[in-house]
Amino acid sequence: MRVLGMALMALALSGCAQMGLDSNVSPAGIKDYYKGNNVKLYGRDELKDVNYVSLGTVEGEACQVEANEPPPKDANARSDIRRRAADMGANGILLDRCIRFADMPGCLEQVLCSGQALKVSE
Repeated sequence: MRVLGMALMALALSGCAQMGLDSNVSPAGIKDYYKGNNVKLYGRDELKDVNYVSLGTVEGEACQVEANEPPPKDANARSDIRRRAADMGANGILLDRCIRFADMPGCLEQVLCSGQALKVSE
């Protein structure tokens, strides 16, 4: 009886060895998610004594698509604008504003942030 129990336990554990981990995040997705971490949000006063070049206007958004989803957060829109600025080669953003809209096409509610992507000398 004891041998049968050990055999069943070994069989059950060997099935676990074949399990894989499925994830909706690819290695490229992880890099994309964190790429904005090196982009700093600046206020106008912080840029007074700093050398920088504007790389152009950049926007970021957060969107609530379905009614059962939570409302969009300003922080998610700021993260999106930082990722997009990083794509432009920026290491900073002068954030102009974040505006909340209701009933936009494709979004029940949307937060849209805009600003200037900057290359700041460090």
